[in-house]
Amino acid sequence: MKDNSELTRINTNLFNRIARYYDFPLINRLFTLVQKKVLNYLNIKGNSRILDVGCGTGNFLSILEKRHKTIKLYGIDISREMLRIAENKLKRSILMIGSAEEVKFKNEFDYVFSTEAFHHFSDPKKAVKNFYNALKKKGKLVIVDVEMGFIFNFLFHIIEPGNNKVFSRLEFKNLFKENNFKNIKQKRICLIFLMTNGEK
Repeated sequence: MKDNSELTRINTNLFNRIARYYDFPLINRLFTLVQKKVLNYLNIKGNSRILDVGCGTGNFLSILEKRHKTIKLYGIDISREMLRIAENKLKRSILMIGSAEEVKFKNEFDYVFSTEAFHHFSDPKKAVKNFYNALKKKGKLVIVDVEMGFIFNFLFHIIEPGNNKVFSRLEFKNLFKENNFKNIKQKRICLIFLMTNGEK
């Protein structure tokens, strides 16, 4: 894994540069499909408070806004350019600039989501600890990230810019356990993505 501050700088610059291309239809269609499948698996109540960490251009928050008119939505991302695009797309979500490692909320959210972003986090263990603290009792952490088995994970790690670490199924499970999450469940989505969720 790379040095934390250097990796954050690399990823901030990377996503500021590619923000205008991030909603390219082919990629966006895949991410949207994955995110909708995740939401179909969960039973989110109308009075929930949700934090999307690494929200990017706001696609996941946009889906949530359309599906649930009364939930309170928050997004955080390290890229100012990605957030500018999200601001134009979203109507009710509150957006903040910052990293997963800087999340300081305490007992505020029913759900914390991270979709297709976790392998970019500079300090994954600190991020998950922050997510635990941000959740209310019985709140759920849901992480969806690429997971293709050892060989493909290794290759993806090499070729994907700003990649810190691709976690395996077992590594995700252990990471949740280390941070006191209960009722941990995992589900493969669209072949190359793994959803791991656990309850505080």
